[in-house]
Amino acid sequence: MNTRDFTWRVLKSKWFILAAGLWIESIAGAAYSFGVYSQSLKVALGYDQQWLDTLAFFKSIGGNFGVLSGLLYDVAPPWLVVLAGAAECSFGYSMLWLSVTKRIRPAFWQMCIFIGMASNCNTLFSTACVVTNVKNFPNKRGLVIGLLKGFLGLSGAILTQVFFVMYPNDPSSFLLLISWLPAVVSIILAPVIRVVPASDGDNATFRDFSTISTCLAACLTLVIILENVLKNDTWPVWIACLSLLGFFLSLCVVIIKAEAKDYKADLIKGRVRGQGSISEPLLRNDDGRHPYSRCSENQSSSVHAKLDWSASSDPEIPESPNEGDNPLSEQIEEVAKPSDGTSAGLDQSVGVPRRGEEHTLSQAISSLDFWLLVVAMFCSMGSGTTAIDNMGQIGLSLGYEQVEINTFISLISIWNFLGRFGAGLISELLLHMRGYGRPFCLAFSLGLMCIGHLVMATAVTGSLYVGSIIVGVCYGAQWSLMPAVTSDIFGLQHFGTLYNTIAIASPVAAYVLSVQVAGYFYDKEAHEQHKPATLIGRIPSLISSGSDNPLLCHGPSCFRTTFIILALVCAFGCTVCLWLFARTKRFYVQVHENLHKVELR
Repeated sequence: MNTRDFTWRVLKSKWFILAAGLWIESIAGAAYSFGVYSQSLKVALGYDQQWLDTLAFFKSIGGNFGVLSGLLYDVAPPWLVVLAGAAECSFGYSMLWLSVTKRIRPAFWQMCIFIGMASNCNTLFSTACVVTNVKNFPNKRGLVIGLLKGFLGLSGAILTQVFFVMYPNDPSSFLLLISWLPAVVSIILAPVIRVVPASDGDNATFRDFSTISTCLAACLTLVIILENVLKNDTWPVWIACLSLLGFFLSLCVVIIKAEAKDYKADLIKGRVRGQGSISEPLLRNDDGRHPYSRCSENQSSSVHAKLDWSASSDPEIPESPNEGDNPLSEQIEEVAKPSDGTSAGLDQSVGVPRRGEEHTLSQAISSLDFWLLVVAMFCSMGSGTTAIDNMGQIGLSLGYEQVEINTFISLISIWNFLGRFGAGLISELLLHMRGYGRPFCLAFSLGLMCIGHLVMATAVTGSLYVGSIIVGVCYGAQWSLMPAVTSDIFGLQHFGTLYNTIAIASPVAAYVLSVQVAGYFYDKEAHEQHKPATLIGRIPSLISSGSDNPLLCHGPSCFRTTFIILALVCAFGCTVCLWLFARTKRFYVQVHENLHKVELR
């Protein structure tokens, strides 16, 4: 194969599709940097905290209302979904920038529409990249989701570093940056995003992707800390930009190396195929297809057309009277065979598929598992979004400088990445090695997030650093685990629609917890502090803070009650996840057994 043909093979390869998804996701999460420009919105437009939190609510609505994204993905090619995201991103953030710079004067309801449209590009980018790559690597779904969702979380830190280089000391220009950079990158890479025949992928290549991603996160962490210590030096920012360039180049090297290895393997398989010694799959369904959806070399059609186990996970196997006498292959055959002429795989008592089989949206909604996931996501994503969106105001209320506040926000992106990537990797390892269901990881992260909120409620020295680490990691973990659990239980055929539907719980919870709880208690405390009776006693603190704005609150009491309520919400969510874990425990044991048999082939 000459250089031109090999280059074309690389550009069409599944590894390049995964890398393109990582590149798009790495600049697609501008909504996670709301804290960078929220104060500019508040000051320039004269909003109080509840109005600002209402804007944050519409941001969450746009960033999590992905049902339309999923439906669009079902009827349109992935590249078109990416282009739709680029259009929304460019228009929405451009309008916000024009508003902050007072070139236009929109009404508040128009601002809500602008920020909702701008944030909605996240769902389009994420749906196209995540669903496509999960279908391309179905048996590595936890790791793939962790990588892609991780870079979406890391994008806040990446965009902040690029912003420091291009528009230093001008927070309002951050909106200008995010109005054009994500759109340009996604337009360039949109033709790459497409579904190819499914495969397991090489573990060594996934390790290379993971190593590069972790090194980038570590480098950004170091740069952010140096920026906080060396406040007037710009060289750490340039180190960050060089690291980003090295990241992109390293992924290219990994892709070329992996594709060269695949090419050599294909040559060997081609010779073996010519001798007529293709190995048969371990198990087949009644229609002759492999139950684990490992697309073989002669499966050239779309994964959509030949979707089986790896696109839907294992069926829930009913217990036999003596399981030790009933081999796994016989159990699968019994589930696959209809007993009375009805459709195979349907739970005839309720008329819906079992866990692990393909569910439509209406079938999933009729399942208790679906609603347990919704409640769990309401508690986790709502409480996490509330803390992250208010990080700028939390820092100001506790007397932190703006550079330190930007550090908190950027570091949250790092912790967000670690949570997303780490949860995807750990849940995959626990499932493959021990048979532990992913809902167990959901419950653990919610319990840990509860502790993080309580740490921030103390408002002692350093509590914001520690609390933001815990909340950032656990919040990121939810965004990695929820799509993986959804694909495990409800299948991949309508995966984009299903997981985006569950994600609607996030903006609903953000409105309740951020606007009605955090905004209410913040404004209440601000009004209390600016009453004449209390204002005299606070003159020294007002002088030290340099502000007597009646819309601003100062001191640990501004958010303490909010954090206690958020901790209680997380504790309730942890209980719900444990219930889901108990309900799906046997299902995940069967998934583990089936995966183990496949890995032994």
